[in-house]
Amino acid sequence: MERALNLPDLVEALGVHQPGVLPSPQELASLIADVEIRAFRGDFAVDETLERAAWYLHAVASASEAAELYTPARQRRAFAVSAHVFDLTLADPRHDARQRLNLAFGAQVGYRRADLDPNATAVYRRVSDLLVDNTPLVDHAETLAVEAGVAFLGLDTRFLFPLLRSWRRQLTELAATVELDDLQSTMFGPAQQIVRAVWSLLRFLAFGTGRQLPVARAALLSVLDGTAGTGDLDARWVAAHLLAIADGLESGSLYSILPPGTPNAVAQAFCLADPPVLTLWPPQRELLARPGMNPLDPATRRLLLSVPTSAGKTLLAQLIICTHVATQPGGVCYVTPLRSLGREMRKALSGRLRVLNRELSEDSDLFDILSFSQDSTDVEVTTPERLMHLLRHDADAVMQRFSLFVIDEAHLLAQPGRGFTVEGLLAYLMAAADNPRIVLLSGVLGNAASLASWLDAERPEVLFTSDWRGPRRLHALLNTLPVWEAAVRSPRKSAQWPTRVTVPQVAQLRLRPAEAGPVTKLTTRPEEPLGHLVLKEAPGGKLTKDSGGTPGYKIFAAAASILTHAGSLLMIVSSRTMARDAAKALAGYLPPREPTRELVEFLRERLGDQHPLIACAEHGVAYHHAGLPVDVLDAIEEAVRTEIVLAIVSTSTLTDGVNLPVRTVVIAETRF
Repeated sequence: MERALNLPDLVEALGVHQPGVLPSPQELASLIADVEIRAFRGDFAVDETLERAAWYLHAVASASEAAELYTPARQRRAFAVSAHVFDLTLADPRHDARQRLNLAFGAQVGYRRADLDPNATAVYRRVSDLLVDNTPLVDHAETLAVEAGVAFLGLDTRFLFPLLRSWRRQLTELAATVELDDLQSTMFGPAQQIVRAVWSLLRFLAFGTGRQLPVARAALLSVLDGTAGTGDLDARWVAAHLLAIADGLESGSLYSILPPGTPNAVAQAFCLADPPVLTLWPPQRELLARPGMNPLDPATRRLLLSVPTSAGKTLLAQLIICTHVATQPGGVCYVTPLRSLGREMRKALSGRLRVLNRELSEDSDLFDILSFSQDSTDVEVTTPERLMHLLRHDADAVMQRFSLFVIDEAHLLAQPGRGFTVEGLLAYLMAAADNPRIVLLSGVLGNAASLASWLDAERPEVLFTSDWRGPRRLHALLNTLPVWEAAVRSPRKSAQWPTRVTVPQVAQLRLRPAEAGPVTKLTTRPEEPLGHLVLKEAPGGKLTKDSGGTPGYKIFAAAASILTHAGSLLMIVSSRTMARDAAKALAGYLPPREPTRELVEFLRERLGDQHPLIACAEHGVAYHHAGLPVDVLDAIEEAVRTEIVLAIVSTSTLTDGVNLPVRTVVIAETRF
């Protein structure tokens, strides 16, 4: 959605219509920008004109005649823009539960059909509390079909399987109560068929059971042709979209995408293990569909994957690793310079490798060649420095054990110090007589073509790039602003600087939602300053900074607390001390948070009652840096993923490669 407010795209999405019926492309861009700006103030009301335009675009893209009347590009653009508006509208407090479910399903459909799958999952997380399994069906029969659609498009098997089992059981019990074999042709018939279809679609994706797809299609068609019952228009709406999406599932299933001859266990390692992955994103599908230099083909000896952050390169690495250990001799060495990314990869691979009956090495940063030589596990996760040390001491043992090296964050080649280590490592592996497979990954590689040429000068297709990005990003500049008219002067005991000037400071946010649009400035309330600037004044009026002012991190922490109304927040600082202090300051602005109770108890047991992290966690705030124990960092990261922790302050340990579902990122310093 990086181009959600791009004027040519809005022109294409809206098409030609009568004046006054819908906003013009310029007006639509202005309306969307206005909602995004007001959201920073905590005002989530959406203009009815904008919501009406979104439903029009949704209808344009959804109509059965759309394929004949509109180009695929216009359909995708209309789906994308409408989904973004529905996503914004979800936060409007004026909507009741049923309206929010409809908005959520509309947004998910738009995102899925516009190839923006991560956004659909994010929408599901925002409304998952509306999906009920412990309430009698008669109490939510009118929303059951939409609930099933929202749940399915979230693709969260850990939640979806139990939810569907509960609904299926209740529907069976209801049929028995009214002495019917089936609820078809009753008021519950359409919703029952939607639940059946979703159950079959889920089993098709999770288990690769081909016969489930025709069963799902038949159930959805029975809703559309009225066989299942009439009167439930929401169910017909859900059925039409799920049927359209089901048509693409056969080719999008992991069981279908993996190369012929790949054991089903590889797909099961992703569909059934934790975290579950049922479908792939566009750049992932594009890469795996390449006829040449396919990353899963053992004949591909060199490969460089340069895709943006949030485009799914970590999952691609897992697919390459699991396919290799399941089909090829030799193990895999995954190399990352970041301990946090290594922990995340280790956690994801552990469950997948168990499905494949393969082993993951123990987490260790020891430079112990003896323990390495006695390790027979299939996958190693390590740092460039440790691997280089092992190669220097026993290169034969390393090369005999591994036939594939996956090197993540390859852009660190350009950095002083560690870059030299990575370059030396690559040079050795490329010259090795064993000719191991080498895969490089990066999200921010500036010289990708040059690096690819170094890997294999004869084959330019060694480089795979994509500019696809799922979530729409809105950039803003946050700075402090002194309120000079409210300055207070007081005496100082100094002849040279006899006057102290204390100036209240507010925070100013400058943002421009549309590339060609104006810059909007938002300022916190002057009567509620976030801090003070303290200066000393000479008799001639010269001013210079004095001690006693509010540190910058405290002001930015106060401003960050205001932004938490939009969801989870990550604040980046340059040092461990500042991470701790900024988290303490941020926690002071937030109320106690009940869901953190278990995390707080764990931290007390692990760190002691007096540790400053505990007081922060009680308010839903944490800090993260390399000085904390590994199990504490794991617990914090998991608390952010499950939205138990609302805000986290981190050093660079979370800025490279780690996948966390945060809505707002505040870079509090530019000195790193």
